[in-house]
Amino acid sequence: MKFEKKLKTLPAHRVWEEYCGFLDFSLGEYMQVQYRLLAEQIQLLANCKLGERLFARGVPADVTEFRRLVPLTTYHDYADVLLPRREDMLPAEPVIWLSTTWEGGDHPFKAAPYTQAMLDVYRNNILGAMLLSTSNGRGHYRVRPNARVLYSLAPLPYATGLFPSLVAPEIRIKFLPPPEQAQKLSFSARCKEGFKLSLQRGMHQFYGMTSIIYNMSKNFPLGDSGAKLPVRDLFKFSPAMLWRISRARYRSRRDNAPVRPKDIFRLDGFVCVGTDTALYKNELEQLWGLRPLEVAGGTETCLLGTETWNKDGLVFYPDNCFYEFIPEQEMLLNLKDPSYLPQTYLMDELTAGEKYELVITSLKGGAFARYRVGDVYRCLRTKSTRGDVALPQFEYVDRVPDIIDIDGFTRITRREIDHVLKLSQLPVADWFAFKEYKEDHRSFLHLYVEISAASQESVVVNGDVLREHLSIYFRHYDSDYADLNRLLGVDPLQVTVVKPGSIAEFEVLTGTIPRINPNPQRVVDFRRFYNGSGVGRCWPHV
Repeated sequence: MKFEKKLKTLPAHRVWEEYCGFLDFSLGEYMQVQYRLLAEQIQLLANCKLGERLFARGVPADVTEFRRLVPLTTYHDYADVLLPRREDMLPAEPVIWLSTTWEGGDHPFKAAPYTQAMLDVYRNNILGAMLLSTSNGRGHYRVRPNARVLYSLAPLPYATGLFPSLVAPEIRIKFLPPPEQAQKLSFSARCKEGFKLSLQRGMHQFYGMTSIIYNMSKNFPLGDSGAKLPVRDLFKFSPAMLWRISRARYRSRRDNAPVRPKDIFRLDGFVCVGTDTALYKNELEQLWGLRPLEVAGGTETCLLGTETWNKDGLVFYPDNCFYEFIPEQEMLLNLKDPSYLPQTYLMDELTAGEKYELVITSLKGGAFARYRVGDVYRCLRTKSTRGDVALPQFEYVDRVPDIIDIDGFTRITRREIDHVLKLSQLPVADWFAFKEYKEDHRSFLHLYVEISAASQESVVVNGDVLREHLSIYFRHYDSDYADLNRLLGVDPLQVTVVKPGSIAEFEVLTGTIPRINPNPQRVVDFRRFYNGSGVGRCWPHV
């Protein structure tokens, strides 16, 4: 029975149990599902060539042996199989291959296979998130057939591009713009066209990358009450939308306040995904009048988790992946000494308030085993404070410390920065980089550089000039970095020039500085240092 027919014929609690029933699990019941599905995946891996490689120390008999015998892996362990798409080595036949950014310009993309069973799980979990996005309590939802949906998530071959094709057979949805039109447009043009159509016809649900939604919201085309709609386009607007727009403009002029999206739209559901979602959610709620439901996922992880109706933390789907967690201190020890083997914990062994690097094993015939995704999550609580969910809840923190993620578009590594500096031929003697945030919560890459002493008299040591110069090379080398400017109109690079010797002296005083720095306090300390009385003062003319 299709999802739409279930909505029409089944009691609401039956639909809820099918798609959101995992939120009623005890932690013990949740772990039973995890163990059962992992046992099935072990058998699939044991019968394929990729599994022979992963199980070189023996085929695990249970979860304990699996964690003892199978090493932690990264994409480098799969690249020779997945990039050339060697399906003969996989545990199950893939029906589609998806791609995502690997490490910016260093390694342009990663490929991941999806089996039909994986897609079935993905579809059911998407539909569950759709119910939750319209919910204000357990068992309550408002999902209507023929809803108009503004969809501003990345298209195929990214994982989010599967949403229209998986959901369309289950329930009639009017995507803005329609999929056949969207396929002919660039991502940027598709987002703009969808927003224009939503103004003309209205919309019931909004799905998008948080950074894209935030950019749309802050640049709302009707924010200026004096802005005029082209007369030639008025016939494209529905009477209801013309009435809402006219009323919102009248109130805007009367109250001397800008028109906000919530003055125009009445959303049933609002879903966002992105690495900096936590920074924007409160402001998005003020702008749209509805708190967005955050979901998390990725190409390797598929649809990882969703918030509940309380919208206060992610719960991971039990049938999506098998989860392990590396505590932050273990992760940092491993970054300092790559030969160190970090300890992992399971879902029922976590501590509230602690940060963990996520490790996943794909289920339902997927390719990844004990795979380090590179994402860090904080366990907010081991169960809901309201007592209505007995499972751990999480928030996304960031990428692992040796990768800087900007707005979910690009992943910048030390190798990439070294390569860009080499391409630029600038006489940079030393550097380190931080991910920092502006007042509007927009993240940026802050690069602190030293110009070599031999070149001080022959180069312009101005941070703005160096930023313009280096930005060209970042955009040339990393297409995802270029998309930040093309799609969001931002250049995420800031350059500060410091006096030669500053970084070395700071290292002597405080210890070695990772070039991609994991500790935000270190940049505060460094600023105090080079603005203080030491050698590290900025040059007066910078």
